[in-house]
Amino acid sequence: MPKKSFKGQNFGGRSKKQRGNRAKNAKTRSEDSSHGSGNFTYDQRSNHGSGISRVPHNNHSRSGNKRDCGKLGMAIRAQLDDDVAMSSESNVNEKQVIFRGRSRGSLTGAGHYSVSQRSRLPQHANKLIRTLIGDCSYYKVNVMNGHQYEKEFIIKSLMTRIAPNTFIPIMYKIVGRDAIFYVDDHQAAYHLLECDRRITTDDGFKLGIKVRPGYPNCEVDDVLKERMKLAMAKRYVAETNSLDLSQFHRDPELVQDYFCALFRPIMLTSVLDIVAEAIPNLHALNLSNNKFSIIEKLNVLWKKFPNLKILYIGDNKLKELNQIDALKDLSLEELQLKGNPLCNRYENRNDNYISDVRKRFPKLLRLDGAELPKPIVFDIVEEEVILPPMKIKFVNDPRAEKIAVQFMQQYYTVFDSDSRQPLLDAYHADACFSLTIAPSSQIQKFNKYLPDNRNLLRTNDTARRRKLLKQGRLPIVSYISEMPKTQHYLNSFTMDINLVTEGMMLVTVTGCFKELDTKDQPIRSFNRTFIIVPEGTGYCIKNEQHHLSHPTVDQEKQMLNSQPILSTSSSQPQPEQANITNAVLPDPSQQVLQSSSATEEPSIEIQQQMTMMLSQQTNMNLEWSFKCLKEVQWNYDRAFIAFNDFFKSGAIPSVAFQK
Repeated sequence: MPKKSFKGQNFGGRSKKQRGNRAKNAKTRSEDSSHGSGNFTYDQRSNHGSGISRVPHNNHSRSGNKRDCGKLGMAIRAQLDDDVAMSSESNVNEKQVIFRGRSRGSLTGAGHYSVSQRSRLPQHANKLIRTLIGDCSYYKVNVMNGHQYEKEFIIKSLMTRIAPNTFIPIMYKIVGRDAIFYVDDHQAAYHLLECDRRITTDDGFKLGIKVRPGYPNCEVDDVLKERMKLAMAKRYVAETNSLDLSQFHRDPELVQDYFCALFRPIMLTSVLDIVAEAIPNLHALNLSNNKFSIIEKLNVLWKKFPNLKILYIGDNKLKELNQIDALKDLSLEELQLKGNPLCNRYENRNDNYISDVRKRFPKLLRLDGAELPKPIVFDIVEEEVILPPMKIKFVNDPRAEKIAVQFMQQYYTVFDSDSRQPLLDAYHADACFSLTIAPSSQIQKFNKYLPDNRNLLRTNDTARRRKLLKQGRLPIVSYISEMPKTQHYLNSFTMDINLVTEGMMLVTVTGCFKELDTKDQPIRSFNRTFIIVPEGTGYCIKNEQHHLSHPTVDQEKQMLNSQPILSTSSSQPQPEQANITNAVLPDPSQQVLQSSSATEEPSIEIQQQMTMMLSQQTNMNLEWSFKCLKEVQWNYDRAFIAFNDFFKSGAIPSVAFQK
């Protein structure tokens, strides 16, 4: 069979010509030293059995550094490799060869240095090995062939070897031929790794130690829950109503058989459920030193322990202060965070640290064991303080209120009708009108209004500002007529009369309305400021600023669950055209009395006036006043008598008076 050709292949990165020159030089050197003894020292030993002598190198030479790096890499692999070199002989100048199967994906004859060689590695080798272990929370320690020895012997031997350092073995057990346990300390893991092949037993065997990051999987069952209860019973202090769960995974009641690490959500949930059932009025809780890096699951503490005032959660692994937002619903008076990486971010910035923590817990009195300045009283919302109910209007002049209410009722009745042309009589000949929209990430939803948005912070062009200002009765009403059809919710209205003089009134109206022209019929929030001036025998608008924005979540929910009162449709009787310039209408009480005796349903305008009057006299909100009148078929006297009867018997719910 012909020999396989290796032509063109590169051995060791050298070309054929280079290898020839190297062979010639080696032959020459060999002839010059042929008179020697023929026994080579370590530096003279031939490489690959070729008879080529090795020239000693200086330790500081480049090639020497390469050999050191090679030794370091091989030593690290020896520490982290699953295969262990087993040899009865030890020679610091000899390489030990481990033969691996091809299934391991490595070449036969891959060499590793022995333990004695690893001890003679450069000083930075141990540091690099420590880095490869990693700064984890838990480590698995494997004592090979540990089944032959008692647990006490192995633990005592390791403790003696790493003294003065120490460790606590978690869940020690025999798996196959090996003894396995877990530790929770980075330094202990590193020192245990250094014990590899350093402890000799009575039968001359050297214990092999392997250390890897990891922790056992431990399920929660009824037996474990009972053990947890026993452990927590010893940690509870009845005098202070406090529970110490620090380093719970190290508890002597649990550590031998279970891995009860609270950073595992299933363990934390089980423990909190047990505590909440036994001690629902818990006052203080210590969760320090439990390897927490995420505390999102602690957001249930305020529900399970409403009286919790003291919480220790220091010496964990919290990196960002915003992680404690999960606890902000607690009314804490004392908190300990010291020992978490987040505290390092506030080094030399203690005032900022206190301020940022107190934003989450305004009642806090102690932080990391230090007394804090007393909190400013008006920064704290006291739970026992009952705020006065919201008023739907602010008015100093009752006469002005009557005029403004009548004017706005007529205005919005026409505004929500099919034609807005009658509003020509509502505006002064020299009136001005401007529209603005609140900036937001969803401002595009106001696309029908955006071309006329006169936001002075966004519109810097003077000419465009002047163009967007509608001036004159006809341009204003023409623009208003082009706006989408609307339905306003009267029960969402507020009205403030901020200024009243003989020549003008300043009225601000806020509320919500629904657009009818679009498919989804969005709900908008508005704020309209009117300057009303006398005109003939009535009043008209001299200036208006119309501001639109998105409704709040509460506003939107309220609107979706209620009916628009100020709304008209083709099936409802249309109000007569109102001459708004004659806004001083007849006394609405007279119209109410007339409608009370009438058998037919009054017009929408009268309904609105009756609703407003009943709300003022009974202090009910507009929605419930409307319901009350509707149930008695718009008989005002019967509605008022019914209100008094139900109010005396306490049958009217409190929601009827919320405005």
